[in-house]
Amino acid sequence: MHRNRVAAAAGLLMLLALGGCGVLGGNTTSPYLCPTTAILEGPSELVRFVKGSARGPNDVSFRTKMKSVSGNCDVADKLITMDLAISMEALRGPANTKGEADFAYFVAILNKDKKVLTRTRFPMIAKFKRDETKLDFAEAVTVTIPKKKEAMPEDYMVYMGFEMTPEELAYNRDRQRQH
Repeated sequence: MHRNRVAAAAGLLMLLALGGCGVLGGNTTSPYLCPTTAILEGPSELVRFVKGSARGPNDVSFRTKMKSVSGNCDVADKLITMDLAISMEALRGPANTKGEADFAYFVAILNKDKKVLTRTRFPMIAKFKRDETKLDFAEAVTVTIPKKKEAMPEDYMVYMGFEMTPEELAYNRDRQRQH
């Protein structure tokens, strides 16, 4: 993870405070609502174990979690532009000897029929300092949606989550059901 991404996210949050575009969840300056944004429940957390391990508590390489998403949108005649800040955390597991959490997340745009229009993958490497066990950071992402003439901005949805193997997703869903 690069420190300039944290600075970019901080700058984005400042722009949100000063900007005149619609803010997600509370658009007050535009006649349009922003597209819905959501972190998907199943892939909102990722627990990655060391390959070939028994997958016990001491075999965890790292855990990541998407905590929240904020941002704003700008609606033009043919294009919706969304500047998003995705708040995340990474926890270093006991089996993590490299001091890195190597993962990817995705941002998908869906139409009102829940058809996926685009899905973009964002690879990341979060680097822990020597004794660091937790990182809190935000990722800045700009999403552009070509707006069809008959569609309203609120007809679109923007979903995000971590990319994971089917086994990681099953483990995650089992873990979420227990809590």
